Amino acid sequence: MRGKKAGICLLMLMFMLIGGRAFAQSAVVNNGSDATARLNMREQPSKDADSLGKFYTGTPVDIVSDAGNGWSQVTIGSGSNSLSGYMMTAYLSLDVSSVKDATLSMEVVSPYGTQSIMVRSEPSNSYDAVAALAVGDSVRVIGTTGNYYYVLLSDKSVGCLSTSEVK
Repeated sequence: MRGKKAGICLLMLMFMLIGGRAFAQSAVVNNGSDATARLNMREQPSKDADSLGKFYTGTPVDIVSDAGNGWSQVTIGSGSNSLSGYMMTAYLSLDVSSVKDATLSMEVVSPYGTQSIMVRSEPSNSYDAVAALAVGDSVRVIGTTGNYYYVLLSDKSVGCLSTSEVK
């Protein structure tokens, strides 16, 4: 009996430590047939909540949980830097292969005359660098916020580049 209780306690502890993240479902943003449309990621599950950014069709997301009332809690990125928030469930597709990817492949440029630029953890040059990219490197642009692009890096982490740092 004692071993059974210990096993149950261990399972409960493991579930608490990994939370819902381990059960995340892979999906992509699906804004429909308009390739220029973008889906807001919100701080809270409400159209009135602040937007963290707008994301193109084809942006990969992990659905962490059902937040109710037509919203899903999602995470974008899985590397050293990720972005979490809420998206409307109606615009997320579990059938990844049926969605035409409208994310952008862009080239890194330096408006500063340098040979590389820093990818930031948040949309501002005052945030920590999460990667350095050489001028001429290609990046996958998955969304926008203000004068910044969200980019998906090769390690699947998410970073931000100024709109002047890519073309």
